[in-house]
This record gives sequence, C-alpha cells and structure tokens, in this order.
Amino acid sequence: MVGSRTPPDLGLGRLRAQGLLQEFDAGDLRFSGPETAEFLTRARGLRLAAGDLARLQDKTEGWPAAVRLASIALERQGEGSDFVARFSGSDEAVAEYLAEDVLAAQPAERVRFLLRTSILRRLDPELCDALHPPGGSAAILDALAAGNVLLTPDDGAYRYHSLFASFLRAQLRRRMPEETPELHRAAARWYLGAGRPAPAIDHAIEGGDMAFAADLLALHARGFLEQGRMRLLSRWFDALDARAFEGRPELHLIRAWAMCFNRGPQATAELLDATGVEDNPREEIAAEARAVRILVLSIADDYPAAAALARQAMDGPRLESRYAAASLANSLATVFLGVGAFDDARRALLEARREVGGAADQSGFNALFADATEGIIDWLEGRIRDAGARFRLALAAGRDDPLSRNGGNAWAALLHATALYERDDLRRATHLFHLHLPTARDLGLVDHTIIGHVMLSRIADRDGDAETAMGLLGELEHLAERRALPRVAASARLERARQLMGRGHLDAAREQLARADDAEVWARMATLRLRANDLEYPEVGRVRLALHEGRGPEALPILRREIATAAASGRHRRALHLRLLAGAAHHAAGDYETAASWLERPLADAAREGVMRLILDEGEPLAEAIRAVAQRHALQGAGAAARDPHFRAWLEDLTAAMAPPRRAGAEARGETLLTAPIEALTRKEREVLRLLAEGLPNATIAARLGVSDSTVRTHLRAINSKLDARNRTQAVAVARRMGVLA
Repeated sequence: MVGSRTPPDLGLGRLRAQGLLQEFDAGDLRFSGPETAEFLTRARGLRLAAGDLARLQDKTEGWPAAVRLASIALERQGEGSDFVARFSGSDEAVAEYLAEDVLAAQPAERVRFLLRTSILRRLDPELCDALHPPGGSAAILDALAAGNVLLTPDDGAYRYHSLFASFLRAQLRRRMPEETPELHRAAARWYLGAGRPAPAIDHAIEGGDMAFAADLLALHARGFLEQGRMRLLSRWFDALDARAFEGRPELHLIRAWAMCFNRGPQATAELLDATGVEDNPREEIAAEARAVRILVLSIADDYPAAAALARQAMDGPRLESRYAAASLANSLATVFLGVGAFDDARRALLEARREVGGAADQSGFNALFADATEGIIDWLEGRIRDAGARFRLALAAGRDDPLSRNGGNAWAALLHATALYERDDLRRATHLFHLHLPTARDLGLVDHTIIGHVMLSRIADRDGDAETAMGLLGELEHLAERRALPRVAASARLERARQLMGRGHLDAAREQLARADDAEVWARMATLRLRANDLEYPEVGRVRLALHEGRGPEALPILRREIATAAASGRHRRALHLRLLAGAAHHAAGDYETAASWLERPLADAAREGVMRLILDEGEPLAEAIRAVAQRHALQGAGAAARDPHFRAWLEDLTAAMAPPRRAGAEARGETLLTAPIEALTRKEREVLRLLAEGLPNATIAARLGVSDSTVRTHLRAINSKLDARNRTQAVAVARRMGVLA
C-alpha cells in the first residue's frame, strides 16, 4: 500500500493495464454526509442537529482532516454553540494546519499566486494570468492539482476547496491588504471583456468599488431583470449604498421589480414611496413605476385600488421596456379579472399589443395572454372544457416566443396544469406543477402559487404521503408570512383543515378553520373573482366540517345563502360546487330523494364539462351521496341524464375513482415500475442528479453549478416528475436502476 500526494513513479500505467492496481483518489477518500455524521457521532462522541451537520458537510466538502479539526474545536466550544455557522478556513486549528501542511511547502512565487487568485470562485487560467502578471497560470494550476493542494476540477477549470479559499483570503487580507481592491477590479475587467457581466458586478461589489458596480448595473441590470434573475439583483442592490442610486432612477425601478418578487408588496411599496420614482419628470420612468405599483397592489389583494390605476395605465404612454410591458399586461389582466371586469380585461389585452410593438398582434406573447385570459373567464363562469382548450392554446402560443419565456409560459402552463388536474390527469398535472411552480413563486403570481401548492398537496395526500402534503402547505404558509400575504396563509390553513377532516382529525381541522377565518381578508374576497378562492373560503370549510361531523342539516342554511349569492353574481362554477355539497347535506340528513334531486343537475353539468377532482376532492360525505345516486340510476334508470351514454360512462369513471387508490407489488413498497424516464433528463438535470447521489445539499449543488437554490429546486422537481419519484432518495435509486447513474 502506497500513500502519496502525487502519483509515484512505479509504472502505474502498466499495473493499471494488467488489472494489478487498486486506486483511491481524493474523491474516493472524501466523506459523504452520512459518513461525516457517523464519524462525529461514533468516533468523536458528538451529536449535532441535522442542520448543523448539513452546514458542516457543505463547508468541509467531506475533507476528513477538516472534519476532524472541526470536531476538535466543537469539543472545546460545545455542541450548542454557533461554531458551525462561524467555521471557516480562518478558524485557528484549520488555519494552522493549512499554513503548516500546505502553504509552507510551496515556493514563494506559488504562494503569491495562491493568495492573489484566492478571490476567484473559478480558476480559469487566462483570468488567473490577469491577476498574476508573471503569467504561466495554467502550468501552476496543473502543478497544484498534481500535488493535491486542495484544488477541485470544475468543468474544465479548477476551484479551491471552500475552506482553503477562505484561509487564503484571510491570508491575503493580512499580508497584502492594499492589493485586494485592485485584484477585484482586475477580475471585473477581465469578466467584462469576456462578456460576463454577472461575475464582473460581483467583483466590483466585493472590491468595495460601489460606483463601478452601479455603472455596471446601469448597463446590465435590465438584461438580468428580463432573465428573471430577481434574487441576484436583490443581492446586488442590497450591497450598494444610497449614493450609488443618486441620479439613477432606472436602478430604483429595477430594484423595485426585484424586491416585489423577493420580499413582497409591503417592502416594495415603501421603496416606491421613498424614491418617488412615480413622480419622476421622465414620463417613461413614471409610467413603469406605476406598472410596478399596480403589481404591488394586486399581490397585496388591493384590487379596487389596482383597478383604478390599471385604467389610467391603459390610456398612458407606451412602456419602453418589453419586460415592463409584459408584466403590465399580466397585471392588468389579473386585476380586471379579479374585480370581475371581464370586458376591461379583454381591452387590456388589446392595449398590450400596442405596448409590445405595433407588429405584435399575432405574436406568441399576445396570443398567450389573450387565450389565457379568455380561458380564466370561461373557468370562472363554469365552462371548464372551453377553458381547458384555451389554456392549451395559450401554452402552445408562448413556447417559441422569447418574450413569453420570462414568466408567460409558467403562467399558461400552470393554468393548463389546473385543467389537467380537474380532469383527474394527475401525472401530467404534477409534471407541470413541479416544473413551473417555482417560477410562479418568483414572479409573485399569487393565485398560481396558492393553486399549485394546494393541488400538489392534494395529490400527495391522495397517494397517502401525508408528510409531503403537509410540507407543501407549510411551505405555502411560510411564503405567505415572509412576503406578508395574509390570503395565501389563510388558503394554506383552509386546505390543511380539509385534509385533516378527511383523516378524521376533526378537532385539529376546527382549529385550522379558526386560524383561516381572517375577517379582513375574506371581507375583501367577497367582491373579488380570484381563482384560488373561487371555491375555497371559510363558509365552505364550515360546511365541510358539519358534513364530516354528521351535522348535515346545520349546513343547509349556509348553503342556501351561498348558492343564492353565487347565482346572483354569475359565479357558476362556485354555484355548481355548492349544489353538490347541498346534495351531500340532504343525504347526510337522511332525505335521500331531495339529495338525489339536488345532485341531478350539477352532476349532469359536471359530466358535460369533464369535471372530476372538484367532486373527488370532497371525500366521503359527497362520495356516499353520489354512490346512492349512481345506484338509483342503475336500478331505476332515473332522470334524463341517466339515458345519456356519455353521462353513464362519466358516472362510472367517477364512482370508480372514488375508491381508495390501489397499489400492488413493487409500487406498494414505494418503488417504481419504470424502466426509462417518462421524459429524457436534460444535461443539467443529470448533473444535479449526480451531485444529489453524492449526498450534497441544495446550497452546495447550487454553488457547484453556479445557479440559484431556486433553480436547483426546479431541477429536483423535474427529476422527480420524470423518474416518477417522491423524494431525492428514491430519485437516486430509480436513476441507478435505470442506468442513468452508474
């Protein structure tokens, strides 16, 4: 057995060819997450919380020496301290080890190279030459890699191990403090020359040159906005001081867009008020600022105020930014639909054609929004088949249109997913929700976000995965609290109550209903037409609870009042749903003839529109009543609907779907019967899957791939959907069985 930092001169090629050599490199020796946990627990007697373990694994990247040094420090400071959060290459034990074992062994010129390039996340030889004037960086990097000096291959280049990098940066600040700003400027200039403004802006900020960073943002921020890089923009803007924004109203605008999608409407409204961009003398700036204000008001559910501004915006000047024009068109359609002004919504779409350019009448962007908006109107008025057809057309229209890629496709895709869900096509609906829900969250599409989380939660609940179902609702509630969106929180609690009722936890369901009953929220909702709460609001929750508790007669007065109100206001889909619940209430009261007569018409309407989940999601109280109707039809041939073969076939499908989902064989054990992915994995998804198999957390995967955490989550959802897996562990297992992973 030979251990060496560099390959020994022992004719390894010949031994390897003869099969006489067993090699273990740094990657083989690196601890996985479970191995790190086992080492700390068994060998060192330490017990860390799961979050601390994940953070320590992320920082050490499984380097055994670093894990051991961290364990020694933990023994001194105690497991309950904040040591893991503070742990870095500048920790005394780690720094001493690296100084003695690594840095002291390097020649002076190589040490200088290490220090000067420590500010880089990725060690491209040409970039390193820009920071190390003597040049020869490629040869130095190869020599360092051959000597195993804590370099990691990174897509054709290298990067320093994270602890080694933080150690080197600390040494740079100590030994050459005056050089650090100039090194960052040199890196920024190199990245600009390479056409990569994002790392250039990063280096300008890290080097403390805020004026340079502001100049770069003035040139490039709009492009990042149109790419949907909201979190990146927010991070940059947060790093700038107030002076960087002086005389730059465009930066205030872009900051407002990004803030709206990251921190919610309240913080954005405060920024608009503080900067005064809505009163800017340049009309194009003021007009775009008012577009942001409309979006802010709609996200905050202040639809009357948003509608008043929206009507002014339609008669206002043309917006210069195509992104702003697209966002405004979306906002106008959403706002006018929300207040029930359907004709104004249609007019807004006609105006949007002017906003995005005179020849855009037939563009994919306009077709997407026109079809989607008409589809939402159809949906709210109960024409579910027509709505589904329009949603399909909207999605097809936006696929090849560049303006639609920054949110328009997600808007249309999630509408289409909702229609698929209603038809009980859960597999395709799940796939679309997983792919596009993160974008909806990032773009502040409130109703899309509520519906996506609720429907994914219902699918998990149907499959018996209560943990995932409740986790999705918890995620939704957390988002609501972080962005100050009370309707979103109330919607999560209503759905949690519904699922708890289905499991027989009636006391817990009652508590959730009480928490969901926010008087201020529902007073606003009474006059609005919002898709996420067209069927879901506290009165319906109270009716459900009465049905589950066997108090059907007590639900009837509520239902009569709500049906009359829905019919008077043209809420046909809501009226259909309430009539079904009224039939269930009469059945629960033992009045079977009345129940059947109440159910005949809404069931015929549901069959005509292909509605399934609206009924199935109500669970046993409604299912029991409908089974009785189905049996009555079978025995007596009652009603005109019973003589319709389409209705009979639909009713058979519906009653069959009411049975609990059956699982058998491998599927019952939580495995999958797939032999190939539902859809081919993309190259990036395969990279994510490979890193997932190494046990890396999302943050580390994001850092390795140079993307955001949100992008990683999007890839993970797509992977799970394509592999028909419920979680990351199962995805890795399925991928290995299929040969996608070695």
